[in-house]
Amino acid sequence: MGIDPTNELDVTDLGRLDLHASTTEVTTWRGRKALRLEGLVILPSLQLGHGRLRVQICAEGPAYPGIAFHMADALNYELAYAQPHTSGQWDAIQYDPVFHGSNTWQLYCGPAYQKAASVPMGEWFELQVDVSGCRAAVAVDEQPPLVVESLAHGQASGRVGLWTYLPAYFCDLRVVHGPSVLPAGVLATAPLQALDAWFLEGFGALPCEPGGVLSLNRYLPTSLQEAHLTRRFEVKADEPLELTFGFSDELCLKLDDRVLFTGKNTFSGMADRASRGYVEPGAYSVGCAVSPGVHRLSAELKVSEGFGWGLVVALRGSGVRWLPAVLG
Repeated sequence: MGIDPTNELDVTDLGRLDLHASTTEVTTWRGRKALRLEGLVILPSLQLGHGRLRVQICAEGPAYPGIAFHMADALNYELAYAQPHTSGQWDAIQYDPVFHGSNTWQLYCGPAYQKAASVPMGEWFELQVDVSGCRAAVAVDEQPPLVVESLAHGQASGRVGLWTYLPAYFCDLRVVHGPSVLPAGVLATAPLQALDAWFLEGFGALPCEPGGVLSLNRYLPTSLQEAHLTRRFEVKADEPLELTFGFSDELCLKLDDRVLFTGKNTFSGMADRASRGYVEPGAYSVGCAVSPGVHRLSAELKVSEGFGWGLVVALRGSGVRWLPAVLG
């Protein structure tokens, strides 16, 4: 597999792939020689910075087939896929960066990272990913693309792979190297008065993503299942405050030593948006009153599934001043 300006790559040649999958089978499906895959395969000789990736995909049932790109290694990469079983819904196309081997789609949700599209079940369709710097456009066939304005890993280039959760068929991978002109996408924006960083016990200050979400997957290996986070703030006068937040997976939120909230938000099915377990700003709210002085907001967060764990918090009040994210 060379790196010519244009390549058509045979993904059914298993001897030229790095296999990280439970299923890799060469077969004939819907009249085409194809790779039946569940998991990840990497094309070790293909390095892509700017360019276009196009692959034919078919799924006979629910599946999440897509393209991995700008791969640092088999555990850290950008990922975009289509969902035939949610065709026409808001998440038919999904951007889902993988950190330390964990998917994070519950953190990367909303119009900056998801888009509705018609994705056929049981028929071949084309998934296309155009990459330009730290931006990407993801489309099914000739439909309007999802444009990701800020790829989470921020790498300029990397390897390419194919990935799916639940089996799907892949064939006819084509690669065009060179810059692309991408349309404008939706920027992820943090809610008003959202925290931009937390102090993580044992690690230090951790900045949040552009949309205000703290992605613990970015910083922590999957062996760690619990995080203790703090952030101090100051108020000048007695004032009622409103704490709004979203989280995944299990959260205990405290103000000073007082428990304000405990709860669990995880994937519970495909019935509706609420069942997905997304980390969404403003999904929860708690009112509280504080006296003048410095106060300590703390969050104890636990992970119980592999779809992303983190939180987004905003504290609303006219006199609130956040202090630096340091131990205290």
